[in-house]
Amino acid sequence: MNIFAERIRGTVAAPPSKSALHRRLILNRIAGRCDMPENACDDILATATCLSRLGTGLPLDCGDCGATLRFLLPVSLLYGGAVLTGSDALAARPIAPLLEVLCEHGALVDRDRLPIRVGGTLRSGTYALDGNISSQFFSALLLTLPFLDGDSTLYWTTPLESEGYVRLTEHMLFEHDVRVTRIENGYQIPGGQHARIVDAPVEGDWSSSAAMLTLGAIAGSVTVTGLRQDSRQPDRHILEILEQCGAQVDATDTAVTVRRSMLRGFKCNGSIAPDLVPVLAALGCASEGESVLYRLERLRYKESNRFEAICSLLDAVDADYETERSDTIVIHGCGCVRGGRVDVPNDHRMAMAAALLGACAATPIQLTQTDSVRKSYPTFWRDFIALGGTVDAI
Repeated sequence: MNIFAERIRGTVAAPPSKSALHRRLILNRIAGRCDMPENACDDILATATCLSRLGTGLPLDCGDCGATLRFLLPVSLLYGGAVLTGSDALAARPIAPLLEVLCEHGALVDRDRLPIRVGGTLRSGTYALDGNISSQFFSALLLTLPFLDGDSTLYWTTPLESEGYVRLTEHMLFEHDVRVTRIENGYQIPGGQHARIVDAPVEGDWSSSAAMLTLGAIAGSVTVTGLRQDSRQPDRHILEILEQCGAQVDATDTAVTVRRSMLRGFKCNGSIAPDLVPVLAALGCASEGESVLYRLERLRYKESNRFEAICSLLDAVDADYETERSDTIVIHGCGCVRGGRVDVPNDHRMAMAAALLGACAATPIQLTQTDSVRKSYPTFWRDFIALGGTVDAI
């Protein structure tokens, strides 16, 4: 597929927040109702389908979604356990610390790689995990422990990274009338609670919308509707980065508009919102001067090894960059890259980043693996074209 974007202008609606929708579907299921959203992305369909199979004995196919697997490992124990399976890429993502703490509290696990059979009776108590592997472990336990018979305490034993996602889980629990109390380095969690069903739609997705907002900064003007300014999604951090690099940002209660300006280099701590980093790598190429992306350790454990994938993407367009240690990428941007063939892994965030490079490339980007965007943003290419981007079959 040839991708080019010379002049971008228009308005698109944010897709529903994937992070919030995972949590909403799980809590509604625990409250007694199975929901099956229409026109959902692949990750949400995986969660919804697995939730519909809880308690039936059918295997839970988590597809390629780390959140589905990590959330349902403990949640499935509320329904007698399950066999969980998924893609080869999902099998490579870390889950051992979560399995270990579940087994310490009564779970029975037959192996540490997919497919996994979990069973036994999960007990309340004190749960402790390192905080630097995956915030999803803590969200998974927050979505489970309130519904056990006794009270529990959940601790992180090292500083918690991507804490905003755990805060989002806490907020979603509150919406469903489930109470947890924040303490130093963790939560006190009363047991024996009951969730209520919530019908309100979830907010727009800042993570997916970050690609379109960044497109506006690089190539014209883009308005994205449906983004809440009081959102607890960590990916709202994109606004701070866009303002830092000199883009014109106008945010209201109902929409965000980003317009092109003279872009300059920026710095970003990738541990705050790791999913933003591929998009920010493209922004760094479109900016003048040095952009520093650091604290990128956890990018190696996403749908692909995104640290290596970003470096390969930058190599493909002859970007001037360097790596420092194993967790930092420094991009020396000049506002333009060359086009040409770009092979990205089957990773939705990398495909979106490559599309953004089409807005600052001297010749079209020839992109493979374009269907990967269905994982989080099924209408990405339709919206890209509506804003003025060009997408042609090779």
